Order: sequence, then C-alpha cells, then structure tokens
Amino acid sequence: MTLTAERAVLAPIVVFGWQVLGAGFTFRPVQGQRAAGLAWLITLGFVALVANAGTEPVDSVLLAVAGVVLIAALVLFEWARRTVAGQFFSWIFSPDTPAFLCTSGPYAYVRNPFYTSYLLTMASAVVMVPSVFRVLVLGGLVIYFDVAARHEERKFASSTLAEEYARYKQRTGRFLPKFSAMR
Repeated sequence: MTLTAERAVLAPIVVFGWQVLGAGFTFRPVQGQRAAGLAWLITLGFVALVANAGTEPVDSVLLAVAGVVLIAALVLFEWARRTVAGQFFSWIFSPDTPAFLCTSGPYAYVRNPFYTSYLLTMASAVVMVPSVFRVLVLGGLVIYFDVAARHEERKFASSTLAEEYARYKQRTGRFLPKFSAMR
C-alpha cells in the first residue's frame, strides 16, 4: 500500500494541533491585550504548507526523515511546555516586560524551544511533500519566528534581567543549540 501526500500530512496536522492546544494552556495574554495578536500568522503559514497535498505517493525515505523530525518536534514542545508549566509566559509579540528568565530544560540549550518545535513540525510537512512553494512558505515562517525572537530579545535587553540575559544569550542558540554550550 502506497501512502499518499494528503494522508501523510495528517501526522504534522495532528502534531500542530497538539502544539496549538498546548500553547493555549501554556501561554497567557498580557492583561488588556487580545490573546491572538499576530499568532494567527503561524496557523496561516501551516495551512499553506499542508494545503493541496495531492494524491501523489510519498517517498518512503522522505517519510521516515519527516517522521523523525516530527517526533523531535513533539518531544521538544512537551519538554518546553512542562518546563514552564505554572509560570507566566506571554503570547508571541506581547509587549510585556519579562519578570524572570527560564534557563532549565530545553532553555538550557536554546532560547526559543517552542519556536524551534513549531518550525520542526512545519519542516516535516515540507520534507514529506517537497515543493518550491512549501520551501518558500517555510522560509517565510523562519523569518517570522526570527523577528519574534528578536522582539523578545529586545524586551529582555530593556528589563532588569538584561545582564543575566546577555550571559544566557552567549551560551545558548536562538533556535539551535550552540555546540560550545553542549560541551
């Protein structure tokens, strides 16, 4: 039996759905701010990645690679979610001033494990059903998350945590671990 693209993308859809639900329980809007903000762009980008996955067969090697990437995305998301459980984490692009710096769990290696997990989920869809359009959409999402991460870095830089964050930034990567930190 051959797996078609339209059925293969169900796995990233399920994981992304889990991430959206998990984010809804993990993140909180800043008081007076609408919960969604610019977060809807994440879903729009994801829909663009999985829409129109046709009936063509999916290459088994690409499917296996995408499966490993998808499992990594889910594990990273849950690890990050459980690490910050019970702490105030605001929505993406929120204007709040950070009150604490999380440096445990996956945050010991990357500053934005949630963003990394979303990007891994999205990349799995591109690996399963590669196309120039999907690569361009994924590139746009990488830029989106990079802008969001830089926004958060500016918030930390203007907070009482600026010095501690500067040291943290030196030893961790934005989306991928720094090899020097893993030694």
